Amino acid sequence: MKKLSILFLSLFLTLNIFAVEQIYVGAPKAPPVLPVLRMMETNALGKEYKIDVKVWNSPEILIAMVQGKEAQFFAFPLTVVSKLYNKGLDVKLMNVNTWGVASLISTNSSIKDWKDLKGKTIYMGIKSSPPDVFTHYFLSKAGLKEKEDYNVVYSNKAEHTNFIVSGKADYAVTIEPDTTTILTKNQKFKVVISFEKEWQKLKGDKSHIPTAGFGVLGELAEKNPALVKKFNEEYAKALQWVLENPEEAGKLAEKKLGMDGKIVTKAISNMGLNFVQAKDAKKTLDEYYQILKEYDPKTIGGKVPDENLYFNK
Repeated sequence: MKKLSILFLSLFLTLNIFAVEQIYVGAPKAPPVLPVLRMMETNALGKEYKIDVKVWNSPEILIAMVQGKEAQFFAFPLTVVSKLYNKGLDVKLMNVNTWGVASLISTNSSIKDWKDLKGKTIYMGIKSSPPDVFTHYFLSKAGLKEKEDYNVVYSNKAEHTNFIVSGKADYAVTIEPDTTTILTKNQKFKVVISFEKEWQKLKGDKSHIPTAGFGVLGELAEKNPALVKKFNEEYAKALQWVLENPEEAGKLAEKKLGMDGKIVTKAISNMGLNFVQAKDAKKTLDEYYQILKEYDPKTIGGKVPDENLYFNK
């Protein structure tokens, strides 16, 4: 009996030595997730961690995932992470990785400016995302008011793309790789307004509009900053790999998330992927959040987030 107990104890200790901790990443089928797929493929965090993706396709699902701690790391629209932080949720922003990825597309080639959208219905994907907020902002700067001068129709990510491709919309705000998907499948659509160019007109420089980044639950950042730092470093390497290997990245997206690999490959050069640590992007983000606060404080949760939003290890 004693020998049997020793055997079970030895087996237990052996299993625990080789125990693998599950790491979940909450992300949409959008540019920020691509480096994570590379990290999964290469065991970037080491053999003791296994990375998997939990897909979200609406801000409601993302918020529920954060509140329920269903993942440790999240791809955040920058407007949403500010709202969550300002509402008291314990989240930290690790990096900004996606810049200027949105476009207004239309079957109407006469659209040259936001004021040309008077009387139109615009189809939109993720509500409260930076493309959504900046659409209203740019329209407001052009003197147009929602429900009086234009309307917006929302749908989840998959429905949004399919609806537009089918020709049921004439005006839509899209992000990559959805823009490339739509323009490939329905050639009546063209990019009529680039959000990047609109941002540069607004700022009077050649800067890029920050759109999305990766964040982490604050308790993990506090308990295991080395893991969070490692994730951030490996994410930066994986993002560079995606840029240098678009065909392989497309195949990974198809293999792991069922995305159209050829479309992803084609879209990568337009995805605005560029890694900047959040602490290094703070000055840019302060300006970004201040612009949105002056437009409508609700878009960022009431105020420009303070330095405690930023992971700084």
